Amino acid sequence: MKQRIAPWLAAAAMGLVAFVPVARSASPVCARLCANAWTLDAEASTDAEEALEDALDEYKEEELRLRGPRGSDMASIEKAEMEESLGPLQRRPRREELHAELKQRLVIPASLRISQDGQEFRIDEGRGGPRRFDLEEPYSRVDSFGTARISARLSGNSFTVAEKYRRGRSNTEAYAVDAKSGMLVVTRTLTRQSMPHLVVRSVYRPAP
Repeated sequence: MKQRIAPWLAAAAMGLVAFVPVARSASPVCARLCANAWTLDAEASTDAEEALEDALDEYKEEELRLRGPRGSDMASIEKAEMEESLGPLQRRPRREELHAELKQRLVIPASLRISQDGQEFRIDEGRGGPRRFDLEEPYSRVDSFGTARISARLSGNSFTVAEKYRRGRSNTEAYAVDAKSGMLVVTRTLTRQSMPHLVVRSVYRPAP
């Protein structure tokens, strides 16, 4: 005799199946990036300090100018005197200031661990908490360099983060695993006015 399953028992079983959590699968890009912890191969990487110095050698400092035209009336004279006391108008940083900013940007981590949780990518550089990036929603961040518009995306076989500031300033990081060598290549591109693109390529080996 065939056994019959009570309707309420079948419904309960279906309910359990419906509430079983489904693991969010990682993207094919993360399958490569997230497969290992990574250790910097300094000899195979760009020397960040040397690349910075080469770029700054071609940096053109701005010719300083007064803030506005001078007039003959008393109000214009007072305004000109006040502006002169503030110093000439400067739209670009001096070489020393730019060097300090870019050097801070080019602190290359000795190790990396990358993970993905749904639409969030995480990059752990072993210093503080991991950096988190939303693949769906760009967002803004205010820091000592101004306001940055940040976006993250998967393109081809790489994960890319772009930070864009005003006046043509931008920082881009691209993470990709080389298909032949199996090495992780991180390409950082920093763009500033009156300076060639500063490109630093960091190569990482799978950690033992």
